[in-house]
Amino acid sequence: MPYKKYNWPQLFSDYEQSGLSQTEFCKQHEINPKYFSLKLSKRKASEGSPFAKAIVQAEVEYTTSLVLHIGHCKILCPSTMPIPSFVALVKALA
Repeated sequence: MPYKKYNWPQLFSDYEQSGLSQTEFCKQHEINPKYFSLKLSKRKASEGSPFAKAIVQAEVEYTTSLVLHIGHCKILCPSTMPIPSFVALVKALA
């Protein structure tokens, strides 16, 4: 059986509007119900999270500093910044 590409956002929308059980919806659209359920669970988990993904990495220029990337925003924090202040900054941005 060839690999199928699905438009997951459209399928989830169609499913939510269909009023069908997951099993019946998957049967009508020839989708593995376990795979559909897994994809739906991952989508709900990512939508339900109030947190944004943040990447913190040490960056070396002349001194070591902490760099906080959030989307297109880059915040440079000096290496001398107290950890509680950095934690407060991250919480304030959440």
